[in-house]
Amino acid sequence: MAETTQLQPDEYWVPAEKTQSEIKVKGSRFICTVIPCLTRDDAEKKYLDHKKEYFDATHNCFAWRINDAEWRYSDDGEPSGTAGKPILQAIDARAYKEILCVVTRYFGGTKLGKGGLIRAYGDCAAQTLDQIKTKIKTVWSEIDLGYDYALENIVRKTLSDFGGKLIQSEYDQWVSMRLAIPASNIKDFCARLSELSNSQIKISNIKL
Repeated sequence: MAETTQLQPDEYWVPAEKTQSEIKVKGSRFICTVIPCLTRDDAEKKYLDHKKEYFDATHNCFAWRINDAEWRYSDDGEPSGTAGKPILQAIDARAYKEILCVVTRYFGGTKLGKGGLIRAYGDCAAQTLDQIKTKIKTVWSEIDLGYDYALENIVRKTLSDFGGKLIQSEYDQWVSMRLAIPASNIKDFCARLSELSNSQIKISNIKL
């Protein structure tokens, strides 16, 4: 479960490992599996792998979210809006990303109705999501710098001050560097470098 750690604007919670738990509702088994995933394709592949493993289940309903713009859910044969949507709502209530959540149902002989299904799928997902181990990831922005050797100390100190990291460097007639900066710091980082170097540092290829 995500701790009460205060996140920075460019940080987010992701699952640290695969986790599973189960509930029973009026004879039906609901098994929730939470799986880390990095991309849309990764999420879709892992869902298909899961569905093959639980081929004998009545339904394999799911939701995944990679980031704010990439998400999907499916009721997998359950009445529309009764399974995938409450699973996604459980994910979003905890602000998790890079996550696939599958709730597998084995029908127990008693129909639950739409309200019962929404509660069962939502409760099963919530129970498991509250048990998972999590870790914090950061949204990084990449940037290229070019500068004279005399400005090396300024760049290194500013990089440290803004929590950035070096990706690669090349020392020739002048210094070329590719850096990664926390996304929320990129504008201030560039402004600080320009100020300290009197705009002598070439800044290019900012990738957000």
